[in-house]
Amino acid sequence: MDKEHLVDLISNSLIYESKIFQSRKNFNEIKNYLNSLNIDQLRTMSKEFIL
Repeated sequence: MDKEHLVDLISNSLIYESKIFQSRKNFNEIKNYLNSLNIDQLRTMSKEFIL
C-alpha cells in the first residue's frame, strides 16, 4: 500500500471507531498528523486496524 492509501485507511478507521472525530476539522487534523508519519509508522499503525 502506498502512503496515501494508508493515511485514508487509518483516518477513516479512527473516525469510525470514535464518534469524537466526526467533524471535518478533526478529520483534517487526523489526516495532517498521519501525513507527518513515515510509511513504516503508517504500516505498523494500519496493522492494528486490520487485526
